[in-house]
Amino acid sequence: MPDSRLFRNFWVKLDKSLGAMVVVSVFCLIFIVAHRALFDLDIWLHLKTGEFILQNKIIPSKDIFSFTLQGKPWVDHEWLFQVLSHFIYSKWQAEGLILLQCYVIILCFFVLFLMGQRTIKSYLEVAVFILVAAYASMSRFNIRPDIFSMLFFALYLYLLRFHIDKKGIWLLLPIQVFWVNFHGYFFLGPLVVSLFILAEFLRRKIKFLPWQWKEEFSLNDAVYARLGRVFFFVVLACIFNPRGWRGAVYPFGVFKEVLLGKAQVFFRYIQELQPTLQMDNYSRNFHYLIILFCFSLMAINFKRLKLVEVFLVSFFFLFALTGRNVAFFTFVGYMVIISYIGPTIRRISEKFKLETPLRKTLYFLLKYGLAIFFIVWVGLKIDKLLGDGYYDFDSKRFISLLSGIDQKRYPKGAVDFVLEHNLKANLFNDFNSGAYLIGMAYPKRKVFIDGRTELYGADFFKQYQAMMQGDPQVFERIMDKYGISAILLSTTSVSLPRIISYLYKSPQWKIVFFDETGLVFLKDTPLNKELIQRYEIDFKRYPVPIADLKLLGLRRVYPAPYIKRASLFALLHEEDLVIQEAKEALRIMPNCAKAYHLLGKVYLRKGLYPEALENLRATLLLTPRDVEALVDLGACLKELKDSQSAKGGAH
Repeated sequence: MPDSRLFRNFWVKLDKSLGAMVVVSVFCLIFIVAHRALFDLDIWLHLKTGEFILQNKIIPSKDIFSFTLQGKPWVDHEWLFQVLSHFIYSKWQAEGLILLQCYVIILCFFVLFLMGQRTIKSYLEVAVFILVAAYASMSRFNIRPDIFSMLFFALYLYLLRFHIDKKGIWLLLPIQVFWVNFHGYFFLGPLVVSLFILAEFLRRKIKFLPWQWKEEFSLNDAVYARLGRVFFFVVLACIFNPRGWRGAVYPFGVFKEVLLGKAQVFFRYIQELQPTLQMDNYSRNFHYLIILFCFSLMAINFKRLKLVEVFLVSFFFLFALTGRNVAFFTFVGYMVIISYIGPTIRRISEKFKLETPLRKTLYFLLKYGLAIFFIVWVGLKIDKLLGDGYYDFDSKRFISLLSGIDQKRYPKGAVDFVLEHNLKANLFNDFNSGAYLIGMAYPKRKVFIDGRTELYGADFFKQYQAMMQGDPQVFERIMDKYGISAILLSTTSVSLPRIISYLYKSPQWKIVFFDETGLVFLKDTPLNKELIQRYEIDFKRYPVPIADLKLLGLRRVYPAPYIKRASLFALLHEEDLVIQEAKEALRIMPNCAKAYHLLGKVYLRKGLYPEALENLRATLLLTPRDVEALVDLGACLKELKDSQSAKGGAH
């Protein structure tokens, strides 16, 4: 008997040790995934606003950064994040912000870990689902106010799930005061509390609730009454912001725009507002996995569901139909999964009893084997991420993506050109470059537009989009209205705006700066005459850079600047330059599908159909699901068929 107990204690201790190793490895992986070079577009707006607040000891209530809407009322609902970010950046530069991002994200998932431990008390299962939740939320791992909303939301779920009948529930009040000054999603706090109250109200009032729904997660009268008081004070806490009640009701104004349909224009053009189901990134499959597990476990345990879980899952599933909000459903889905995964596994295992004295030994061996496999997999993943980076063709060195600033995300060269030459007139800029321009150039320069969509409004944004799509009437009207004679456009996004082609063809506008991240156009006016004479770029004499393959060695290097320039030249119909850039890209990376596609499109436009077919075929062999390449291939085959028919008719 003592030997049997000793043997069992050995398995239990080994179980805890391996489980702890799995948890540690998962959190190490989350830390590495979160420890990325700065790439967010809006961080520079936040840093500059934080600097303004600290220097002037006031929180701006009107727009100070644009010349288009200067003086318009502005609810800066993220001021505390901005002050904190600027303070950290001024002390520790980019690495300080990256570590802030890492610590906040780690805290989010540590709260989820505590939630899992209190529910199923097993390290391995909790660690697995934390990793799935982390990868499902990975698209939001960015130094922006959203990550604080994720943290505050996780704390709300934890306190309402495990401290709803304890005094600790009052911690929601200081959390809400911080939340209302960190991010506009502070309304989620009172909303979640209201869903818990609604669930209890219906549980008490509806007599015909089926199965065990009436017994699950029931509150006594004292707890129910206290939760009502908590809700009242949480709502009251929302007025503790610089704009008082106006700041508290700010989200309702945004929802009004969404419900009336005016804000739909933002959902069409801004990537993070795209429908979640259309996301094309690595985290999408993990988001689907959370959905699958959540709804499957709810279906299996339908008779034991808690009303509040039904409300939370229903609301946040709809809320997460926009890519920006996936983390909130992920956290709710995780809470539901860990609530039901243990009982579900036990019920399933009872149906498959293995009558053998080695049953428990086999169970532990299987579990430990999975734990060891998981640890090894995480270790390999971390090793791969530590080598993540890109080759900078300008400095001729490899740059890590784990620290510093990812300069390829910003039009640094174009902004530097503008600042160096101190352009006198108003400068038009695109949406993506606005925040970076504010961060680098304010107060010397003000912007045409930036990422504060709620400030500019739907009508202004529609006008902006019409101009970017190359509408000449809107463009000329905007140029005249604001006296614009200089234009800065970033070329870091996947698709390039058509306005570039319009400007290039116009005899009034001249390109004076160009690289793979941005362009600067100047209007041919007396004010700009000297700069145009000195810096005007003639693409007829542009030399395509030749890469030194000896420096690249045998490393796989994606020729990003060559592809960017080739895409720009394709828009400008500089066909020879497209061919040169694409061929150089293929010299660097012989299996670059994008380079083959660019060549195929050029040859198709030039009427060289056999060459077009060859390159489009190569594109689709490498990327079979490329819809645009399939369309181009269809057009090419049609032209070849027509030309062969014409030859046949001639004979």
